[in-house]
Amino acid sequence: MKKMLALAMAFVMSLSLAACGSTPASTPAPSEPASAASAEGTENKEPVNLRFYNYALSETAKAEWWEETIANFEAEYDWITVEPISVDYNSMVTTLTNDLASGLTADMIYGEITWVPALADAGFIDKPENVLSPEFYAGYNQDVLSAFQYNDGIYGVPHYMTNWLIFVNKDLIEAAGLSMDQFPTTEADLKTWIETLAEYYKGTDVSTIFGMTTAEVAATGMALNGMYTAFGGTLFNDDGTLADLNEATNKTAMSEMLDFCKYLIGNGYTQENLKLKDYRASFGAGNVCMYVDQSWGYAQIGEVDANAANFTVTAPLPTQLGTNGKGLSLVSAHSFLFGAGLEDSHKEAIDLFIQYCTSNEVMEGYLNNIGLAFPAHENMADCKISPILEGAAKGVNNTVYQPMPAALASVQTEMATAALNYTVNGMSLDDTIADFITQAEYYMNQ
Repeated sequence: MKKMLALAMAFVMSLSLAACGSTPASTPAPSEPASAASAEGTENKEPVNLRFYNYALSETAKAEWWEETIANFEAEYDWITVEPISVDYNSMVTTLTNDLASGLTADMIYGEITWVPALADAGFIDKPENVLSPEFYAGYNQDVLSAFQYNDGIYGVPHYMTNWLIFVNKDLIEAAGLSMDQFPTTEADLKTWIETLAEYYKGTDVSTIFGMTTAEVAATGMALNGMYTAFGGTLFNDDGTLADLNEATNKTAMSEMLDFCKYLIGNGYTQENLKLKDYRASFGAGNVCMYVDQSWGYAQIGEVDANAANFTVTAPLPTQLGTNGKGLSLVSAHSFLFGAGLEDSHKEAIDLFIQYCTSNEVMEGYLNNIGLAFPAHENMADCKISPILEGAAKGVNNTVYQPMPAALASVQTEMATAALNYTVNGMSLDDTIADFITQAEYYMNQ
């Protein structure tokens, strides 16, 4: 954890340098492109076109930054053309698979760690050690990089990282007589806060006291898996097999996580069947006191209210949840994945592009204003990060590694189904857990 600690320390030091006032909701890429490597001698380079599948281009808050960053990169490396291909987040794996099957190519893919198993099994992506220069590759935070471990190696690299955290509307909190200096560190205290806020905002436009996504989609399953981990559960063994969910600690964690979701929905503290993007929009509109998300959810919050930085703060998950939970968080990272069978000229161009997109000069504005996150490479260690993340920084090292089996996305989606079965559909707790185990084993055995 030495490198993660070093990055965290750099982040905390940077807070004292960050502006204390309002933070704009978006910022363009630097007008003066930062050099990723020497561009001398490029006049003799053969042109290279990189097909870049990028879900972020379909999101307003991130699209402008990516478009300007690509344009600035191409201006510096005029022999490289980056061809952006915008695909909606939920459609990326299907679209990519269909495109490649039809004879199209993919040089780079921007997205999630959870896409790795399907793309690696299909032979569509290569290991970054075969694409990136050794010196640059060695600069990644090894603890974050380990999250990309699949079968025989690492597939993909993080752009930046986050722990699971809680976005808090400090204006709503303070109006109810609560203080962020005393943010709950136990489940009992968190429930006290929730109930205090619910009573204070009864009959108002505040629709959600503590938001927890329960929609039946993969992103919800990922969030619920994060909460299950925070309650002390383990979903997969070190060898990638499904953990014994009838074992006492795991069953307790699953039971208590599901009970927490039922507590939230049953009492009207959260809304049923909402996606993370729904909570982001409501939070930006000032209708949510707190909700669980990844740090870059702020991009969509800022789309709703350009002044959201004035009321948005973060906190880590409580360090005592349920019987055994220590508030441990799974690492999340927006990621670069690399196409298989690339020519050397394409590998060289990709290496330059990734280095460009992993530099202080290019990334500071993004990490401070758009996709709030923590650095995952030493080249970004000096980035000033948004003060919004100051609270969440307390939990950035309280993370745990989770193996990534091929069925990861399906198993996590079944966890979302389990939450709905128990909280909304009336299934008993024992039947819910038994059904989840049956469904998870089915996908693990495919």
